[in-house]
Amino acid sequence: MAGISLMPIATSAQTAGSMGPRLQQVALSYTIPSGSLGSALATFGSRSNLQLLYPAAITRNKKTAGVSGTMAPQEALSQLLAGTGLTFRFTTATTVTISAVEGQADATSSPTDATTLAPIVIGTEQTGNGPVDGYVARVTAAGTKTDTPLIETPQSVTVVTSDQIRSQGATSLSESLAYTPGVAMQSGTFSRSVDDLTIRGFNIANGNLGSLRDGMKYQSNVYDGGQEPYGLERVDVLRGAASMLYGQLSPGGVINSISKRPTTTPIHEVNVELGTYGRKQVSANFGGPLDDDGVFSYRLTGLVRNADNWVHNTPDDKLYVAPALTIAPDAATSLTILSSYQHFDAGFATPLQLEDVRSGAIPRNMFLGIDGFDQYKGDSYTIGYDFEHEFDNGLKLRNKARYFYSDVNWDYMIGNLAPLASTGGSLARLASVRSENSYGATTDTSLEYSFDALGAEHTVLGGFDYYRRSYDSHRYRGSGYSFLDIDSGVTLTNPPINYAVDRGSDTSANSYGLYLQDQIKFDDHWILLLGGRQDWTDSSVKSYQTGGVTDQSDNALTGRVGLVYLFDNGLAPYVSIAQSFQPQAGSVTATGEALKPNEAIQYEAGIRYQPAGSNILLSAAVYDLTQSNLTTSDASFNVYQYGKVRSRGVELEARAEIDNLGLIAAYSYTDARITETALASELDQQIQLVPRNAFSLWADYKLDDLGLEGVKIGAGMRYTGTTNILNTTQDAPAYLLVDAMASVDLGKLTDQLEGAELKINARNLFDKKFYTCNYTDGCRYGEPATVTATLSYKW
Repeated sequence: MAGISLMPIATSAQTAGSMGPRLQQVALSYTIPSGSLGSALATFGSRSNLQLLYPAAITRNKKTAGVSGTMAPQEALSQLLAGTGLTFRFTTATTVTISAVEGQADATSSPTDATTLAPIVIGTEQTGNGPVDGYVARVTAAGTKTDTPLIETPQSVTVVTSDQIRSQGATSLSESLAYTPGVAMQSGTFSRSVDDLTIRGFNIANGNLGSLRDGMKYQSNVYDGGQEPYGLERVDVLRGAASMLYGQLSPGGVINSISKRPTTTPIHEVNVELGTYGRKQVSANFGGPLDDDGVFSYRLTGLVRNADNWVHNTPDDKLYVAPALTIAPDAATSLTILSSYQHFDAGFATPLQLEDVRSGAIPRNMFLGIDGFDQYKGDSYTIGYDFEHEFDNGLKLRNKARYFYSDVNWDYMIGNLAPLASTGGSLARLASVRSENSYGATTDTSLEYSFDALGAEHTVLGGFDYYRRSYDSHRYRGSGYSFLDIDSGVTLTNPPINYAVDRGSDTSANSYGLYLQDQIKFDDHWILLLGGRQDWTDSSVKSYQTGGVTDQSDNALTGRVGLVYLFDNGLAPYVSIAQSFQPQAGSVTATGEALKPNEAIQYEAGIRYQPAGSNILLSAAVYDLTQSNLTTSDASFNVYQYGKVRSRGVELEARAEIDNLGLIAAYSYTDARITETALASELDQQIQLVPRNAFSLWADYKLDDLGLEGVKIGAGMRYTGTTNILNTTQDAPAYLLVDAMASVDLGKLTDQLEGAELKINARNLFDKKFYTCNYTDGCRYGEPATVTATLSYKW
């Protein structure tokens, strides 16, 4: 091919001085559009798991015709560089050097640029907040706040990519994490609207517990409305104690959702979706440069949905729009502005008594509220920025901030008050009226510097973060029961509401943290991570019912230490110890003492395996995690700070892309039990909603080799074991759900439809009936079979 010097591919081991390293022609599927050569090479390096070395100047202002199809990396790279005046050679099996063809100097650079500029590395260095092609990520920032290879991170991390979310047809954050080990959730009746999740047995529901967006704490309240998965580039799940990085948290870990960001590669995508229960949705994703030099780039993501769901009279409507702008005047500086607006109207399904759900006495699709009264509506807004600058000496400055605000009205009929058998077959309900708003203001400023000292490579990170949160909730209850006749669906009595008593409260809190971390690499194999953090928090809670105000201040020092060893064959065992703390705002014990923060410590050991040059990542971990200073109540509801939960478990995960096969598998054993409590009946009980055993398997396959070019089929299964229901002798039963997917690239059928794809997703394909239970809140039915068809067009 003209202008390309393609190195011969060796089929056997080479000796020194011969053609080069041993290379393997592993065919991969590429879909890289025409446009900026630099962006195309970044995508190619990520897809091929190769390091690309070249001076930045030689790709400036260069364009590529792109590449599409299944082929060896060498052939794909040849097509990308065709006509650019650039050539390449493999210097190792996984490293490629790109340079200008002799005599064809880059017209945009001086002849000496190629020698005076230091090479840059892309490919294996996906960024921790950037897109991932396929299912196998190699880099995350969730575990260190720096762009660190997963295999070098001494704690369990799963990266759920946007390709996975899309393939599996996930419509909520909970569905996006359904194939992730260690994560448990309530049924979709609840979690389609609310991101209430547990990791390793501990609740991760809002910013103060572990729900992050772009590396910073997000919502102040779990009922602010769930995050829209279509607006996410990826979701990074860090399992285990992480206060050293993010301050006060639940010890289970963090869920760090990454917003779609501007790109210099043009993106144009429109999707039209139809599904069961009257689902109609249109979504769009646009991005690209705004000027010829790529200084300004943008991203605009939007979605509008009009839908019902399996519960009658319960809508599932949403409007979501997220504009973003990046200003990058040079390679060392960038400012990204991120914003979003979301309106949701989703209704709220009441929990029920266990025996009514177990017997099926109340149909799972029956509306149990009052038409015109029940609602779960809200609006949320975010605006923020992410600034980065690298100084000439390599020092990196990062500063980011965000403001979040939500306003929610949530009225519903509480239906878990008494079983039908005790009320003559009519459902006893109590009206609940809630009006609440919350905000969160957060900022994080850090300096990162890499240097060599004492025979080791150091990456030092130091920073300061701040989080201001407020949650103002007004809550009113019915003054008497309102009964619903189950047979006729007729409300027998109107819901009287007592507006004289406001059961809500107004909470505000400030959190400040200073952190310091050093990632030390020595002997090319050992990586030692050391980190410490000092936190200060203050909070104020006003009770609207009593008028009382409770002020509280706490501080804590937390740390983390981890050690990884990198074998040459791709194995990487690790060990780590990490701490967390979690203040308990506005609460006092039965003797009037302010509550001390919850404290936790985790011990973890694991191993990862990532063969060089492959898209395979295997992970295994064992851990022991204990949280103390929990509050418990005795039979008279007196509160004591006498509680401890210990979680021990095993987590296995496999992610792979081999030729046309994509694979995701996970298994978790979670023994999360109460080891100290003031209520004797709870002692040694498993934490609710957390199965001891859970596994999942997803596989999809492209049928190109079978003569069905452009056709892909996939299927998955999700098993959730029995879960404990506190203070009862019964468990919520285990269940197995099956999902399926089929898609066809319509452009493979005819040139007239190039860029179009039709995809069909089915969740709970065999309509398995199941439910999830919590002793305090009651039981909720699981979602039945749902099917969606999506027609997408990209250009």
